Amino acid sequence: MSRSVNFNTSPSANATAVKAQVDVDALDQSLIALLEAYLDEQIATSVVDEEANMTLLKLYSIYSTPVDHQLPRAIQILAKGLTVLPSNFFLGASYLVSEPLRKNKDIAELLQAGSLLQTCLFPAFWQLPLASAKKIPGFDAAVREYIVSAIARSHDVVAAAFVAEQLHLGSKEVEALVTGTKTDLLSLVHAFTASLISRVAHGWTVQGASFVVAANADNQMRPKKFKEDIAFTDLLDTINVLSR
Repeated sequence: MSRSVNFNTSPSANATAVKAQVDVDALDQSLIALLEAYLDEQIATSVVDEEANMTLLKLYSIYSTPVDHQLPRAIQILAKGLTVLPSNFFLGASYLVSEPLRKNKDIAELLQAGSLLQTCLFPAFWQLPLASAKKIPGFDAAVREYIVSAIARSHDVVAAAFVAEQLHLGSKEVEALVTGTKTDLLSLVHAFTASLISRVAHGWTVQGASFVVAANADNQMRPKKFKEDIAFTDLLDTINVLSR
């Protein structure tokens, strides 16, 4: 998953330039070029500044920026939005995508991808080409981390074959991801860097053909709490009947 940052606190030169212009005039057209440069930096460094990217899409609308100019940036922003799910950033960004942009094949695929991921239809997601999104460094790894977290919220024990299908990975790659196993690292280079494997390991354990998911606040049984709403007058009537 991409790390979230904010230009107000980020130490990068591009973020500082954005903040300086926002402080002067947050709606000035010159901010577009600064935000685009900052977006390039986010892609290169696997971070996401949700506020900055939403501002860029808004400015495109305000200044009627040509669709051909908006298109590659809208693709990048939507793809980055998928890397920070379950954040609402993708949903918010999708609302700012104009109708002409929605007719583009890559944009349409990204919007469909967001719908599939947020409704947990993960195998269907992997059937989408998403050629433009896959150019974003760490895109697949970030999506897989979201999928693992979704499974972890709903399962305490889960079949390894099911997890492999949801992640669209082989059994060894799945085990390395969810347990944090570092063995056979070289065979996994095509899917993950060493740092990504370390970062997204979820601490599951192998139990036969299944994984035992690390306990969390969502996948544990909770005691049922019963509360009866009985009016005091009804209770008095019952006491009177029983006391006769």
